[in-house]
Parts: sequence; structure tokens; C-alpha cells
Amino acid sequence: MGWEFIALFFGAAALGIFILFAIFIIGLLKWLLQGYFLFRVAEIKSYHLPWLSFIPFGTFYIGGQGYDGNILKKGSFDPKHIGLAFAITGLVLYLMGLSIGDLVITYLLMESIAFIGIFTAYVKQPVIAVLLALLNVVTAGIAAIVILFLYSRKLKEEFNGKYGEDDLADAAGYGSTDADGHTDSRPSHPNDPNLNRDI
Repeated sequence: MGWEFIALFFGAAALGIFILFAIFIIGLLKWLLQGYFLFRVAEIKSYHLPWLSFIPFGTFYIGGQGYDGNILKKGSFDPKHIGLAFAITGLVLYLMGLSIGDLVITYLLMESIAFIGIFTAYVKQPVIAVLLALLNVVTAGIAAIVILFLYSRKLKEEFNGKYGEDDLADAAGYGSTDADGHTDSRPSHPNDPNLNRDI
């Protein structure tokens, strides 16, 4: 009976380690994919510090910047301040969690709320964006990866369609200058008309 118990114990331990390793790999993949697609969106939209997309609470900062012009009236608040408010609130709520489960759920909820602005920019309807945020919570963040992927492709196609490669080279300083000798700056992204709407 002693050997059977030891074999059962080591079998259960091996299964537990395998499950933890699988969860770790899935979490790492989710983090990398979401960070990459959020970085692409932040870079195209010229958000402040797009590299924060790869840092856990940096996603709140980037997502909060998406509220400017999508949920809130454009220019009513500095997008950096909105992002900072989301990052600080998320960190405080995260640290107030009572257990590991509470921490994970709190983080996922805050991240989904922060992404509502970006989701609204993609679907152009705040109600649908809230539903996508709820879907993101239910799918443990997988929905955000898909939406960020689709939105980054849409932004890239819009940006490349409006500005050809020659225009981007000129804007980067490789091309023309105006009569005063000023080099054109990179054109801003031609965003959807919802950014300039009055709320």
C-alpha cells in the first residue's frame, strides 16, 4: 500500500506540474500576442509610450488613452492623464484583491474597462464596445487579442491607403520641404469621424 500511495502522489504531482506549465505557456502567449497587437494600435494611433503595451499595468495606460475622442469628447482631457488614471486605479484595485482569484479577476475586469475606448474606436458603437469588453472578461482576455488584431489591420490598411510609401518617406524627412525650409512631419492617422464628435 505504501508504494501505491507514493506512485499516486507522484502521478498527481506530475499532472499538477503539467497543468501549471500549460497555464503558464497559454498566459505567456496571451500576454505576447495582446501586447504586440496593442503596441501596433498604439503606434499607428500615436499614443504616448506605446511600448507600455507589453507591461501589465501599461496596458491600462494605453487603453485609457483610447477614451479620448471615442468615449470622451476629443481634447476634453489629456489622453496621457486618462491613461494614468486608469493605470493608477487598476494598480490600487489590484493591490486591494483578497486572494489570487480576486487579483486575476480584478485585473481582467480593469483591463476590459480600459479597452472600451479602443473597442469603441474599432466598432464605432459604445454599447457594442461594452459588450465586447464583457466578452473579453468571459473569454479571459482572448477576445481582446482578436479585436486588437483586427483593429490593427484596419488601421494599417487605412493609413497605408491614405498615405503611400512616398508620402511617408517625404514626411520622415527623406523628401520635400516647404518654401520656408520646414520638413513635413509624419501625417497623423486619419481616424474615424467619431473622434471629433460632440458628446
